[in-house]
Amino acid sequence: MSNLNFGSDKKTQNPRHYWHSFPAKFPPDLPRLFIENLTSPGQVVLDPMAGSCTTLIEASMMNRLSYGFDIDPLSFIIGNAKLHNYDLSEVKTEGYKILTLSQFDFEFKREELTNDLNSRFDKETLLFLDYWWLKETQIELLSLIRQIEKVTDEKIRNFLKLVFSSIIITKSGGVTRSRDLAHTRPHRVEDKLPNSAFTEFGKKLIRILDNGYRNLPTKSILQIGNTKSLPLKDRSVDLIVTSPPYANNAIDYMRAHKFSLVWFGDHIDNLKNTRKQYIGAETLIQTGKTELPKYSQKIVRTLSELNPNKGKALHRYYCEMYDVIKEMHRVLRPQSACIIVVATSILNGLDVNTHQCLAEIGQSVGFDLVHIGERTIHRDSRMLPTSHLKNGSQIEARMHNEFIIGLWKESNQ
Repeated sequence: MSNLNFGSDKKTQNPRHYWHSFPAKFPPDLPRLFIENLTSPGQVVLDPMAGSCTTLIEASMMNRLSYGFDIDPLSFIIGNAKLHNYDLSEVKTEGYKILTLSQFDFEFKREELTNDLNSRFDKETLLFLDYWWLKETQIELLSLIRQIEKVTDEKIRNFLKLVFSSIIITKSGGVTRSRDLAHTRPHRVEDKLPNSAFTEFGKKLIRILDNGYRNLPTKSILQIGNTKSLPLKDRSVDLIVTSPPYANNAIDYMRAHKFSLVWFGDHIDNLKNTRKQYIGAETLIQTGKTELPKYSQKIVRTLSELNPNKGKALHRYYCEMYDVIKEMHRVLRPQSACIIVVATSILNGLDVNTHQCLAEIGQSVGFDLVHIGERTIHRDSRMLPTSHLKNGSQIEARMHNEFIIGLWKESNQ
């Protein structure tokens, strides 16, 4: 493989990639490299764990058909918004209309908004809102989301939901009392004064629409779906480029995504149940009768001796990834590649060598292993960007590099 240590030069990349914060996404140059060299225009590219839809956007830009699936409800909302084309004048008009009407409601319908706030959320969700938002900000956000819900054009409504969510899930600013939401590590800051939701919404709307917007040439299809059972025909895909979740919930997407999803109608309790279904979740569930290959079994056994619960969670992760990789093998055409981008994890001091285990699992379901490449994650692109001071903390030590597993499907099996 060629040099994979891509930087973070946003000037060369489609602005859609940066419409909304998303943790641990790979740089657009990475899927672009494989799409450009391993497929031709009109062929089909798949990302079965689409996340921020980086692969789908890059495939569309190069006139490939693309399919994406994800179980995370916020990934689905922001992904669909990223993958559509818009009439900028219509979006601006609708956005300004929403701002005007929501500010009017905020000034003159406070009692109605307060009553609506208390009736639309259950007790647990209201406690969550009170912990992370000032009451004034809650009323601002409610007035905005009520107007967004009235937008009749589904494409524009989803785009405005993306704008709304993007002012909540931020690194340090935004409208909550938290920091590090973009890193899925929210912590409340008592003396933080959140920005006005109206101001932030207006600023983000203009920033997106005036920052080099350009249409995508080819349609992409994104669906909520179970990666272990894809609604695709056998041998129907020409290339897979994907990045699975980290083992044992090292990156907890729902920890941040629920901050937006509650405003879109989800209750905290329901989101907890959704989170349990994620690949990589620590919740222990029945994993079926999958027999892992020898090296993966050894890693699980070693971790189990150190920490039985983490060993069971890792076993779940590798069993689920076995099913996922087997399904990717099914839908891939012969003489085609599957690229898996993954970082390893350190659990109880043990490097569980995720890249080696997934490569071994790939071989066990019928893939040939071409190569495992390694790349340094650009400092500003890390899940938890390290400080310039090397302090030896756990956060400082994690996620400095990731691995690119190149698998090849040779036969018609």
